[in-house]
Amino acid sequence: MSLGDILARLRQKGGGNSHVTSAQRIRKAIISILQKQRLFGEVLLQLPRENDLQLPAMMGLRWEDNRLVLVINPEKLARVRNDELQSLLEHEALHLIWMHPLRYASYPHRDLVQIATDVAVNQYLTEPPQGTVTLSQLEKVLRQKLMPKLDSQDYLNILEQLPAEQQEKLHKPGLKLNGSKQKENATAYEVKTADTHNGWQESKTSQQISNQVVRLANIKQILNRSWKQTPQRDRGLLPGNVKSQLQKAHQTRIVDWRQVLRHQFGLIARGQVNSHARFNRRQPLRMDLPGKVTRLDPAVDIFVDNSGSVTDQELVQTLTTLEKMLKKTKLTANVYSFDARVTAKQKLHDGKKIDFRRTGGGGTSFQCIFDYLHLHHLTKRNRIIIIITDGWGEERINNYHYQNVYWLMMTKANQLSVKEPPGRVLEMRG
Repeated sequence: MSLGDILARLRQKGGGNSHVTSAQRIRKAIISILQKQRLFGEVLLQLPRENDLQLPAMMGLRWEDNRLVLVINPEKLARVRNDELQSLLEHEALHLIWMHPLRYASYPHRDLVQIATDVAVNQYLTEPPQGTVTLSQLEKVLRQKLMPKLDSQDYLNILEQLPAEQQEKLHKPGLKLNGSKQKENATAYEVKTADTHNGWQESKTSQQISNQVVRLANIKQILNRSWKQTPQRDRGLLPGNVKSQLQKAHQTRIVDWRQVLRHQFGLIARGQVNSHARFNRRQPLRMDLPGKVTRLDPAVDIFVDNSGSVTDQELVQTLTTLEKMLKKTKLTANVYSFDARVTAKQKLHDGKKIDFRRTGGGGTSFQCIFDYLHLHHLTKRNRIIIIITDGWGEERINNYHYQNVYWLMMTKANQLSVKEPPGRVLEMRG
């Protein structure tokens, strides 16, 4: 559908009460966004909208039946100018593009999540919405410079590592995020009335874990449709990081992860490995041919993400498959749980019933895996590191030269947040 057809369709609707008036304003704002930043407008067109007078903010994204809905409070919306409304809508579109409602659905520190995600998306807006946190405001409160254009998880990691007294500054009544004083509770009021993240949170139902796969599929459907509807010339106007995020939704070649790991287990289980430190027994004068050395202490370490995107049933099935593969090569494995730190170590070997249970539930940090390996002086030779994850975490890690790493993704391989990850990224579904 051409942009002209979309605009004509939006202009056809109208009405008379306050709810309809707010709907008219939303449509006009989306029309303006389509003309200025086509992709953001396409994302907003894909989102169902509904009114809620009880919403504690002008608008926000909310999970309903595993799909995202843009919820609007018409009464609060009446207080904002049209340009502010456009900015707020673009702000919500960026939250969806970076999948924030999915990534932080079960995150415990909601206030820090709100700051980190707002800081991340507001850097792509000319004029961020009033009452949402910007990078410059956060820098003034912390009195330190922060790297621009980081992922929200990187900013969240910074906030979580702050001393308690500095964290307290971020939501102290009467302290504005730009460092100046104002009326009591004004900061909390302003931050919450612009947009709310309350709708991101998991409901207390038994389906909250298994729903993550459906939710991811629904978000990706919105992003794929929006990308296809955006002409090439308009794609070229997108910021590089936004374009890169949207391109992650494209299909990647499926590789059988079982076959790959079965081969690797066989290699480290053999009695000897190639080494140029030994002469080749058959042709000792050929210095270009490696000899053989006996391998020492083969090891397999499996790290399981506490994220809800990996269901308990899928996790047990995966560990059972790995256990059968290890059995054939007579190897054992250490299984760890991790979120922001590594926990819950247990052995996985033939004859032992798998009883793996998640612990923790904080934000995902892949760095903690490599920190653990490094701090415990675990050898790099003859060691296979397997990370079972949904892929969301920081963008940059120090792997301490551990290279034999296999990322088993419960989502698409290109959803891994780490740029230039060590080892190989494999998809477990499909």
